Amino acid sequence: MKERLRALDTALLWPMVLLVVMGTLTVFSAGRGTGQASLWAKQSLWNLMGFAAMAFLAGVNPKRIFRSGFALYVLGILSLALVLVAGHRIGGSQRWIILAGLTFQPSELMKWLTLLFVAHRLGTRQPQDLSAWDLAGISALVFFPMLLVLKQPDLGMAVSFLPILVLIPVLKGLKARWVLVTVLLASLVGVGAWHKVLKPYQKQRVLTFLDPSADLKGKGYQINQSRIAIGAGGLTGQGFTSGSQTQLNFLPVKTTDFVFSVWAEERGFLGVLMALGLFGLVLARILDTAVAARSASETYFCVGAAGIIALHLMVNVGMVIGVLPNKGIVLPFFSAGGSSTLSYFLGLGVVMAVRHRAQVK
Repeated sequence: MKERLRALDTALLWPMVLLVVMGTLTVFSAGRGTGQASLWAKQSLWNLMGFAAMAFLAGVNPKRIFRSGFALYVLGILSLALVLVAGHRIGGSQRWIILAGLTFQPSELMKWLTLLFVAHRLGTRQPQDLSAWDLAGISALVFFPMLLVLKQPDLGMAVSFLPILVLIPVLKGLKARWVLVTVLLASLVGVGAWHKVLKPYQKQRVLTFLDPSADLKGKGYQINQSRIAIGAGGLTGQGFTSGSQTQLNFLPVKTTDFVFSVWAEERGFLGVLMALGLFGLVLARILDTAVAARSASETYFCVGAAGIIALHLMVNVGMVIGVLPNKGIVLPFFSAGGSSTLSYFLGLGVVMAVRHRAQVK
């Protein structure tokens, strides 16, 4: 066990730990006086499980992890198929399976398994050998689980696969014309999705984003209350468990999608800067690990990991301040949720394994 702990990258670990502590305290505050008063304890258990899993992976040779990429990818696809056939339905969406009495969302882990397999595939080829067919095959590996996730339906989770599709092939050395073709195809897919794929409530989220004041008591309620909470935080915040929007239950889904609004109301602008600064340290360390990695596969995985975290951070924070549509994307290390918590710890466990191998002479 001591060897596993020595493999942990302290420069990445400490910002993570601080974010986890801040997130757990925020969940505790948000759950007071509601039916979720004990959610912080459950979240703490998931954090401990995630830490143990991360410590285990950090001591594993990343070559062994990447060699398992295909098998893990197939298992992930099967789990998504199982969700569609016999998944647990909550709030009109069928996204979960029940394991040993615990509710687990396979799509959270699937984006990391997809990244692992795609990074391994790309790492076995030279940049100049990457053909259009290779690009099509890699895109299919990403699009297939995305489509299964969209069937649940879960647009926000499907979007979180995009860094795998965009960042890694670009790093692989694609020519500009292929990047342009990819962007144009994505635009056409977006237009088609608006007319053929998006549900009415998903379209309404986009329309509400464009004009949140049009229905302040209805579709625009969440964004409006979030903005009020953030503005009420001022410079230093209203204090722990003292946010009026949070404690009077004006703020919706405050333990998951809008947990950062709770933090901003209680800790203010300075607290927001501190949290964003810690996220910056995490991302910088992951990218530094990508540079230090010994193989192309390891580099691609680390860049993709930074992309996934950065996307979630950008979309969630953009959502709560009203500059992006409400997509239901959680904030890493802050939002309550066992599946997302465990998946992030596992993903960063692979990053730490890469770092540990790079440091071993």
